[in-house]
Amino acid sequence: MTLKKIDLRDLTGLIRLRRRELGLTQKQLGDKLGIDQRTVSALEKNPGSISVSRLFNVLAALEIQLYANSSNEAEQSPGAISIEQFFKNAGIL
Repeated sequence: MTLKKIDLRDLTGLIRLRRRELGLTQKQLGDKLGIDQRTVSALEKNPGSISVSRLFNVLAALEIQLYANSSNEAEQSPGAISIEQFFKNAGIL
């Protein structure tokens, strides 16, 4: 799998796209997560309402791996932000 940088504001599209790539309906994804189809629909429309634990459950169900670069190189990069700030910017924290 190729690594791809994403902005968490693009999370709605990522969830929907990956679900479709896997051939899952919203109901089927909901069944995997133990939630109903309406909740999956809401997550695809407004990921800012998702808890961090549910976000990781959704990513796991969609076979998406999240990587963070915590090396000194990243800390020195002008565009680098902390994971906490990343989630805050996306409205998740």
